[in-house]
Formats: sequence, structure tokens, C-alpha cells
Amino acid sequence: MSHNTSNHALPVLDLKNVPYHCRLAGKQMLILLLMYELSRLVFYLFNHVYYSHLSFTRLAYYFVAGSRFDVCAILFTNLPFIVLSIIPAGSEKSIYRRFFLPILFLLVNALALFMQFGDTVFFQYTYKRSTADIFKFLELGSDTADVLPSLLHSYWYMFFLWGLFVVITGSLYRRSIRKSYDTKPDGHHYIAAAVSSYILTAAVVVIGFRGGWQLKPISILDAAGYGPSRDFPLIINTPFSLGKTLGVPPLRDYHFFSTAHARSIYPTLHQPTEGIFRRLNVVTIILESFSKEYVGALNNRHRTNTPFLDSLIGQSLVCDNAFSDGRKSIEGIPAVVAGLPSWMDEPYITSNYNSDNFQSLASLLTKENYTTAFFHGGTNGTMGFSSFCRGAGFRYYYGRSEFNNDKCYDGHWGIWDHIFLQYFARNLDTLRQPFYAALFTLSSHEPFSIPDSLKTTYTQQGDEMPILKCVRYSDMALHRFFQTASKMPWFDSTLFVITADHAGPSHDPYYSNRVGMYEIPIIFYMHNSALKGRIHKAVEQIDIMPSVLDYLHYPYTYFAFGRSILDSTGNHIAVNYLNNCYELINSPYCLQFEGQRCTALYNCSNDSLLCNNLLAKQPAVKDSMSKLLKSVLQQYSNDLIHNKLHTN
Repeated sequence: MSHNTSNHALPVLDLKNVPYHCRLAGKQMLILLLMYELSRLVFYLFNHVYYSHLSFTRLAYYFVAGSRFDVCAILFTNLPFIVLSIIPAGSEKSIYRRFFLPILFLLVNALALFMQFGDTVFFQYTYKRSTADIFKFLELGSDTADVLPSLLHSYWYMFFLWGLFVVITGSLYRRSIRKSYDTKPDGHHYIAAAVSSYILTAAVVVIGFRGGWQLKPISILDAAGYGPSRDFPLIINTPFSLGKTLGVPPLRDYHFFSTAHARSIYPTLHQPTEGIFRRLNVVTIILESFSKEYVGALNNRHRTNTPFLDSLIGQSLVCDNAFSDGRKSIEGIPAVVAGLPSWMDEPYITSNYNSDNFQSLASLLTKENYTTAFFHGGTNGTMGFSSFCRGAGFRYYYGRSEFNNDKCYDGHWGIWDHIFLQYFARNLDTLRQPFYAALFTLSSHEPFSIPDSLKTTYTQQGDEMPILKCVRYSDMALHRFFQTASKMPWFDSTLFVITADHAGPSHDPYYSNRVGMYEIPIIFYMHNSALKGRIHKAVEQIDIMPSVLDYLHYPYTYFAFGRSILDSTGNHIAVNYLNNCYELINSPYCLQFEGQRCTALYNCSNDSLLCNNLLAKQPAVKDSMSKLLKSVLQQYSNDLIHNKLHTN
């Protein structure tokens, strides 16, 4: 008795169907190209404030140019599918082609689309496409698992869109197969047709995979051929960005000048300050996502979200042209406490250089017998902070575990700010003086929740950003901390430094552009002291460490990339890195440098939205700033790569 097994057999070397399978694979790649372009449209619509400068013509041009990067990413992620679909195995109704290949196609591309939609949301915080460092970040603590439920709640519509795109992709895939069922194989010259199809398919895949005929395969920097670096995230896509940064060293070892000449332009060794060492306590308070935009006293706005911080600013030395050195918390903490910026695609904490011998405020002040402690109400291990703090020389670490009362847990990140700041004040009172302590708050973070009992007080009606109620709440928590601390015996002999880890989300075109997105408060306060006034020159987070040591009259030579705000000599600048572009801010100008060339120069004072490129009109300014930036980059890359972040 015979059985019909044609539906399940996998005939080998069935070359007659090869041309058909190659054409079908091509159609299916075109389906993906359509879905990538549609996901780019979603990305643009969700982040349109950041791209408000684009005309319709320029936007359409980016969509066309972006297809080059889309094709590369599609072929890269779908290469196994393409190979398996064109091999001469399996009839059209076999399990192999009816089930295995569709499942493989859908799983791979559902993941690729998930990356795209994930970056659509996170772009408003990072202003870049995700790079390979995200995999190391996911390994740090349980942050992803803790925050995922809140993200699902806050951005349910984005998950719905992603699901819709997956369904559409699967539907188009099935339609492409159904329309081809009646297609008959080529004639009796099928061997020649199969070989020709393989050669043509291989050529198309290789050219598409490389992004064209050019000598080197396409890279992220090739997006510069279509637009400025601020537009890179719209031109490229997330799978391309991830693929092109996997296994790539985060830093290039620049050699623009001799080492001696580079250090003469921008010195990194700081000499002892004249005068008797002041054995003052030092407290650094790092406020999560506190943009300069949110602080009324720094924006001359009648309506403010930070009434207490505004009142403190009037009694402090304030840097009103201050910038963060990164866009993420994991980048901000090393910059503030150790003067270590992350001017690369990967945060210092997760980079290959995190075992370098570096100096921090904690390790340097330990030489003067300071007690050192770091406080963060988050789950211990989050973002690698506890390990970094040990390496930075902090003697004590106080986190959620040390707090040891999850009745005060916010359900997402850690202990509520108004409670943990009181815990901070009480524990400072137990530290042997002099002490250096740093605190990092957490409540003004996605999913932007505050205690239920305070929602009525701090939530305002109207169309405002969700983070603002958290800013008002954290400002209140800061106020209560100072009320408690002011009654303690160490208060009058303590230098307070208040800043942010990075800027938060914005709907304002200025605070969404390449300069404004880094603006944060940096405030130095000491009760009943002469430390008051405004500093208008450019200041960045890495300047905090040398400024504190300068104010204390630190008696030893030390290494730091930053510059003391009290130093009236030398250059006072701010540097940042995003989308393969370095930016140097040296008031009133900012210079943008991509790879080996300067691409833009703006006068930020007269052109806050960065519309008028002065590169050709101000060659002397460009040359001077370029020389300074190259010196900074050479020393930064050389010192990290060769472990020179310290004095001999």
C-alpha cells in the first residue's frame, strides 16, 4: 500500500525551482524595505520636535537615502533566511517551506522591528540610535526587568504599533507565496538558469550588504554624505547601528600632535593650589534628568518647577552656561565624581577601559583622611554604580539594600526621593568628618511616577511633559533635605555641589538641538560664605572635580580632563559626543567635528537653533577651536587606551 508523502518530503537538488525561489526571496526583501521605511516614518512622527528644522524636500531625501542603510541591515539580519530559502530543498507545500521558513522570517524581522520601535521611544532621552553597548547595559543589574512593565503601560500604543507591523509583515509574506504557487519552473535548461540565479543573487546580496560599489563597506559615518550628524538617527536604522558597532573598539587612538604639544594646548595634570588646605566637607547632589530648562531661575521664567532650587541659586555660585558630558545616567555619574566623560559610543562603566587606574574626588580626598560615601536609592547593582564606586575609592555605598525597607520602594527604580534624601541627611550625620559624599536621586525618571499622596499637589492640568511633576516633587524633597541638614553641626562647614546626571526630555526646539540638549544646572553652595555670583563661561560636568579641589586648596598634583571654574587662565570649554560627531562649545561658538573634518560652526548666542553654519565665514575661529578639540580628543583617546588616567 503506497502513501502520498509529497507534502512532507524534502527533495534534494531540485534545481528547477531555484530561479523562482531567488525571485521570491527578492520580493520578500522588498516587503521588509517597505516596513523599514514605514518604521522610519513612525520614528519621525514620534520625534518630530527634534526634526522640526527639516523641510518636506529634505525629509523625503532622507527617506530615499535611508533605503541604502535599510537594504544593508535587511540583508545582514536576513542572510540565513535568504540562504535557506534559495537552496534546492523542499517543495512549495513541504513543512520546510510552509512552516520553518515563515517562522524564521517572522522571528528575525519581528526582533528587528522591535529594535526600531524601541529606539523610537528612547530617542527622546539619548538622541541617537542604539549601539552595541546596549547589550552590556542589559547585563547590569535587573533594571530592564524592573522597568519593562511600566514601559508597557506608558507606551502601550508603541507596542501595539509594533504588533501591527509584525502582523502586516507576516500577511505580506503569505501573500507573496500564494501569488506564486501557480508559477511553473523554468524550462529544461534549469541547470543554467539555477546557476545564473545563484550568481545574480550573490552579487545583489554582496553589493547590498556592502552598501554599494565603494572600496569599504558602508558605515554609520557614511550618513554624513546625506546630512549633518544630528540627522543621522533619521537616515540610518537601529539594526544597522547595532550591527556596525558590534566588536568595534569604542575609541580611535588619535595622533594629531606630539604628546607634549597636545598637553601644552590642553593640560590634564593639575598642580597643587596655593594656600592652606581647607578641610571642608563636600556633598555632591546629582539630580536625575534635571535639565536647565526646568529651572526657572536659569531661564528667567515666571512659572517655575523648582521653587526651592531657585531660592538656593540666589545664594550660590552658579554656572549658567553648564553642560553635561553625556545623555545617560551611566555616563553622568563618572563625569561628576571622577571627571571621566564618555566621549565614545559606549559609557566608561561598560567599556574596555573600566579597569583603568583613574582618580576621583573620593580617592583624592582619601589622601586627606576624608570619609567617603555614595548614596543611591536604586537597587544595588543598577547600571554598575556600586562596582564603579568601589573602583573610584568610595569607602561606603548606601543603596536600596542598605536602606532595607521596601515599603518605601516606588515599584520601578528604588526608594522615593523625599524619603531617601532624609535617610541621606541622617547618615551624613554619622560619618566621621571631614567627609565627601555623593547622592544620586531617581524619582524624576521614566515612568515619571510620584507617591499617590502627593499627586494632587504636584500634578498640574494641561498639556505638559510628565517629567515636570517629578521635577517639582524632587525639588520639594531637596528642600526638606536642606531643612534637615541645616540643623546639623556639619552644615556650615560643608560645600554643596548640585547638578544633574544629564538633561531630560523636551518639547522645546532649543533644548532638543545639539547644544540645548546638554544644558544642566551646576551650582556651588556654602552657607554663610562668599561663594556667590554667576559664571557665564562654558562649564561641563568634568569641571566639578577640579573646581572642588581648587576651592579646597588641594595640596597634591592630580589628573583631570576638566578645568576649575575658579581658574581665570586657560580655555573653559564643554565637549560632547553623539552620533559619531564631537562638539566643542567655547562660548559663544560651538564647533562640530566628524571623523577627520569639521562640519559646522555656529554662534550659539546669536543662532540658538543652529541654523547658520559659519564654517566658511569664520576660518580663524574654526582653526583655533579645531586645534583645541583635536588636542582634547588625542589625550582622551590616548589616556584611556593606554591607561594614563592618573599621575605617575
